[in-house]
Amino acid sequence: MADLPPDLFDADWAREAERRALRDHRRATRARKARGLTGPSRGALLTALSFSAVVALAWAGFAFLDGTAPTASAPPTSAASTSTAPLRAHAEVDLTRPFADTPAAMWREGAGGIEPPPAHPVGPYSTEQVGQFMERVRRLISTARLDRTVLETRDPSLVLDQLAPALVEKLRPELAPGKEKESWYVAERIAAGARLLPVQPRVTGWMTPTVNEHGELTIRTNYLVAYAFDVPDPTKIDGPMDIVAVVRHEIEYRWIDDSKYAADARGVWFGEARGFSYSVDCAQSEHGFLAPDYNSPRETAAAAGHHRRSEEYFDPNIPMPTEDGCR
Repeated sequence: MADLPPDLFDADWAREAERRALRDHRRATRARKARGLTGPSRGALLTALSFSAVVALAWAGFAFLDGTAPTASAPPTSAASTSTAPLRAHAEVDLTRPFADTPAAMWREGAGGIEPPPAHPVGPYSTEQVGQFMERVRRLISTARLDRTVLETRDPSLVLDQLAPALVEKLRPELAPGKEKESWYVAERIAAGARLLPVQPRVTGWMTPTVNEHGELTIRTNYLVAYAFDVPDPTKIDGPMDIVAVVRHEIEYRWIDDSKYAADARGVWFGEARGFSYSVDCAQSEHGFLAPDYNSPRETAAAAGHHRRSEEYFDPNIPMPTEDGCR
């Protein structure tokens, strides 16, 4: 009997990719500055969490969990609000309607935005098995990205309870205090001192069931979550994106149920993971925490070119961005 399923975590590869990508990014940043290129506005601070081996990491503070390139898949038939309605960057902020004048205003509230598509057979897995695993993934994402206890206490225990026990033990070193940046894919963590407004985050995206190269039932997900933060004095901020932070995750979830593996290895495992955040506090993001960017200095955003319309960072249909506005 095998103890564990195939290991998609390559720590040595990730560390080397981090060193190589950060070196390349710094060289590119110096070259851009030498050419006198301007950067994005203050309301467009960006953080690239991780990218595949075939795309240089714009900011490699987070490890790509699998050395392979992601496989593209079409969105499922389930509905997802993907509007790129105009962003009014300098609109007056109403803390009772914090997502007004942003594309996220058209997204669904909370877990309502995490809707699995209709289940169907995938490889050797029945409609029932696929449906049950998509529901597990829906609950896992909801807990990791929306549960106030997880977000505000920065304690991922409720997430870990839904993973295979053997995976949880494997992750322990990355879950130690001070290692939050390394375990970004496990759960969202709100920075100490930052306060979410008493409104549901807005969510859009999709999930797609498939079978990976190891014959495992896998759910590929692509979700954006917009979080609204409180601010002491709304009159002193420039617009809604000073208090709204957007996080995008493309994460694979693997279902391990083969009896050849030890009992504690069966359950949910992570596969590939990539992420990106927009309009965030760069200093907090550097440590693995989420906060709005109204405390970020305006000049921080000049570290990188800005080649997209702001609305595109709200659209899960576009490729994962690669630019970085935090260095």
